[in-house]
Amino acid sequence: MKNKFFIFIHYFLITSSLIQISVNGDKITGIQFLLYLCFIILFNLRLFYINRKTFLLFALCLTDWTLCFFLHITGLVIPFLIFLIPLIDSFYYNSKPYTYILGIIGLAVCIFSVRNFDMGIIINYTALFILSGGVLEYFKLNQNKIIFSQNKIEELSIQREELLNSIHDLEIYNESIEDLMTLKERNRISREIHDSVGHGLSTMIIQLNALYAAAKNNNNDLPQKILDLNAFAKKNLEEVRFALRELKPVDYNKYEIIILVHNLIGEFKKMTNINVQFTFSKDIWSLNEKQSHAVYKAVQEFLSNSAKYSNASKITIHFSYTETSLIVTMKDNGIGCTDIKKGIGLKAIEERVKETDGTVYYESLPSIKGFFMRLAFFKNKAL
Repeated sequence: MKNKFFIFIHYFLITSSLIQISVNGDKITGIQFLLYLCFIILFNLRLFYINRKTFLLFALCLTDWTLCFFLHITGLVIPFLIFLIPLIDSFYYNSKPYTYILGIIGLAVCIFSVRNFDMGIIINYTALFILSGGVLEYFKLNQNKIIFSQNKIEELSIQREELLNSIHDLEIYNESIEDLMTLKERNRISREIHDSVGHGLSTMIIQLNALYAAAKNNNNDLPQKILDLNAFAKKNLEEVRFALRELKPVDYNKYEIIILVHNLIGEFKKMTNINVQFTFSKDIWSLNEKQSHAVYKAVQEFLSNSAKYSNASKITIHFSYTETSLIVTMKDNGIGCTDIKKGIGLKAIEERVKETDGTVYYESLPSIKGFFMRLAFFKNKAL
């Protein structure tokens, strides 16, 4: 929109100056018309350099003032309107100190173009020139403030999006950690109950059996009491075992790889101080032994390479379980590389994953800012 406005202004000034010359009774020669045509060509050339504060833009504006000077040499009485064309471009599109240099040159050309050096006209031209330059400079400052504000708004909008994404990632991470901690705590409690209460009840039952054998020869009611106590202990042991089965889900094995990877990451963070974010989706299903081994070794190798070669400060690992597959994505924010050379580690990852009929993809380019790896394991292979 801004460019269209200035295009209109330039053509309006050229047309108006030609009309003014015609009204004054002056005739335009072929050379003078050619010089006017050069104004149009130069202006269109400058459109390509508006957003580039380069020396070439300065040179094009300087050429405009040169054309004004040549128009005066040809004997044409130049209307002040024609000076506004290079004046606009000199003040609005150029940066300091080019603006001041072009302003001084332009003012000199304006004064020099006054016939007979009429002091009244010179003063008027100078006043109009300075006033026009001041208005353009003021307009430029306001425009820069608007552009600065728009850039700030855009920057804040980007930061807001990044913050929302970070909050979303953090929520997923917290949910994953809560699920994992709950699972580990239930497993710990069930193990503690089994090791303490279960062991105690089992020992009681053994001792009661021994007492029953010793008291059997005494013809009294002690054996019956021992049998009752034995039955009570067995009943309580079964209740404890039932509670343990309820506390520890039957499908606990499907969480095994999650716990193993979480423990691996915990040890890695202690050794390297690299921030590792591990998340996983809800609908988890069991992997077979080969798949679990391939996943664990791939994560282990990725962490090791990030610490040794990538100079990374953050690593993200996500397990996405779908109805048909598990997608493992791993990414660091390290230096990356343009030429990936397969070492023993990468080859081993590919071999293990291919043994499970899975797929491996990895890349490291400046566009992704680090190293990225994606593994795919399929549920129908998890037998």
